[in-house]
Amino acid sequence: MATSLSVRLDLPAGPETAGALLTDPDYVQAVGEGTGGQDVEVSVTPSPDGGVVVESRRALPAQVPSYARALVGDTLRLVETRTFGPAAPDGSRDGSASVRFEGAPVSITGPMRLEAGGAGTVLSLELSVSASVPFVGGKVERFAAEQIERAAAKEEQIAAGRLA
Repeated sequence: MATSLSVRLDLPAGPETAGALLTDPDYVQAVGEGTGGQDVEVSVTPSPDGGVVVESRRALPAQVPSYARALVGDTLRLVETRTFGPAAPDGSRDGSASVRFEGAPVSITGPMRLEAGGAGTVLSLELSVSASVPFVGGKVERFAAEQIERAAAKEEQIAAGRLA
C-alpha cells in the first residue's frame, strides 16, 4: 500500500513567471544542488503542444535509517521528472511528477498543477510514495515522504530568492 502525500509550493509571482522559473535549467540545477544533490544533470525538453518536460538526475548521500541502508547503500541516484502541459489562457498548467531511485524499490508519482493562488502562484502535487519492500515498506515510504517535504521547503526558499 502506498503512502499519499500532498505538497504545496507557494511562489511569489504570477503563473507565467513561475512556470518559466520551474522550467529554467539554471533554477532546476540550483534546486538539485540546494537539496544536497551531487553530479546534477538537467534537461529541459519543450513539446510541440507548448508543454515542457524537466528532468533532473542527481546523486545524494544516503542519509537513511539503518533498516533502509541495505536497500540503497551509501549513495542514492535519482531521476526526477516533471511534465508540464501547455499553459491555459490564465497561465495555469496541469502535469505530472515522478521520482525514480536507481537500484531501490521506491517510486514516487502523481499529478501536479500550477495555478494562481496564495501570494502569487501555487504548485500543488498529489504524490503516491510506494516502496515494495517486505516488512519495512511502510517505514521506507514514510521516511521518503518526510524527505520530499524537506526538499519542497528548500525548493520554495530557492524559488522565493530567485523571484524576489
